[in-house]
Amino acid sequence: MLNLLRRIKRKLLSVESPKKSPKKSPKKSPVKSPVKAPEKSPVKAPVKAPEKSPVKAPEKSPVKAAVNIDIYGNMFFPYKHIIHTGEGMTHGPSHLSQWIPVFSVSGEGFVVLVRNIDLFDWVRANYPYVTVIFAKGASDVETILNQLPFVKAFYYLSNTGNMIHSLRYNVYKHIFLGHGDSEKAASAHKFFRVYDEIWVAGEAHIDRFRNASFDTAHIKFVKIGRPMSKSTVKNVEDEPKTAKVLYLPTWEGVYEENNYSSLKLSATMLREISLALEVPINIKFHPVSGSRDGTLKSIDKKVSEVLSSVNADFNIADKLEPVGRLIRDSNIYICDISAVVSECLVTGYPIFVYIPSDREITISHSNMEYDDYAYTYSNVEELINQLNELLEGNDPKKEARLKARDYFISVEQTKNDEFARQLKRISEDHPLIHNSIEYGIKQ
Repeated sequence: MLNLLRRIKRKLLSVESPKKSPKKSPKKSPVKSPVKAPEKSPVKAPVKAPEKSPVKAPEKSPVKAAVNIDIYGNMFFPYKHIIHTGEGMTHGPSHLSQWIPVFSVSGEGFVVLVRNIDLFDWVRANYPYVTVIFAKGASDVETILNQLPFVKAFYYLSNTGNMIHSLRYNVYKHIFLGHGDSEKAASAHKFFRVYDEIWVAGEAHIDRFRNASFDTAHIKFVKIGRPMSKSTVKNVEDEPKTAKVLYLPTWEGVYEENNYSSLKLSATMLREISLALEVPINIKFHPVSGSRDGTLKSIDKKVSEVLSSVNADFNIADKLEPVGRLIRDSNIYICDISAVVSECLVTGYPIFVYIPSDREITISHSNMEYDDYAYTYSNVEELINQLNELLEGNDPKKEARLKARDYFISVEQTKNDEFARQLKRISEDHPLIHNSIEYGIKQ
């Protein structure tokens, strides 16, 4: 009997044991795996994505549509002339600051047409007395022209792709003004054949086209001098009492073959000039210096640090300051191959031109080379030696500069406001008789 009870007890214990095991195992497994994984996945992915995407896109769209056209000024005046620039803020301000003042004193009605909204704001802020228009695309230009029935001509300050939006109109004259006279390769190439007239400073620019390898027989060239240099023309018989150096480097160019710049020499060069000659130095860097070569973006700060370290007498002008005043206040000019050489020629004072020898460059050619009327150099030592010769009273190229001055600048046309006279010619050419009667405006 006792043995029977013991066997029954063992059987009961064996039945209870498997009940404890399945209780622990199935409870842990289904909780950890299926519950936590689905909680993380659906919450993070679908909630954040839709919040970012639909908010930003609609905000930008209406802004772009709203600024396809913008107008500041009086659109009801019978404007005859449109200054067109397709540039942005890199080149636009320096180009416009040359021509807006001379158009303003010409007595002719004009508007400024820009294709960049930031440049539109810049013109409005800096020339509040000028009517300026922003037109983004081809249809926007057409809309604007429909509101300007008296316009006779477009004047272009540079060659840009968006010019096609206005060049396609045969009813207007298309005239190239440019933004300076120089031997740079961009001064004479086949694109210029799109213009009805090219207004040049002097005979030198016409010779660049004659010496180019394409036919320009159909192009009308008009010599207007340099109207913005009128106040700079001096009596060259007046000898300066003290030497004042002005350094006017160009920028590094769009391509290396158009890199005429001495900027990489500038800090060392100007320090050596200051130490060797002890003369005051004015400096004006090109407004777009460093736009292709990022190492030159802060060249003004580097030059300032170097010159300050040797207690030099120097001043660095604002990049957008008109160069005319600086030229008038100086009498020795250090330049690169650029339009400022012609600007400096107006005074008749000595010019030193940097000719790169460490790279191949492309230039256009008039019938006078730089070496004919300017002192050329390719390194700092050459420049210092030539400056010393000049300061000792040796200036063998003085007479050649006087000849070059009229060849490049047309002094008489500059003095006698030929630019304003040519604007008037355009205004009076083929008067819009019917529009004049309709609007009661005397032609």
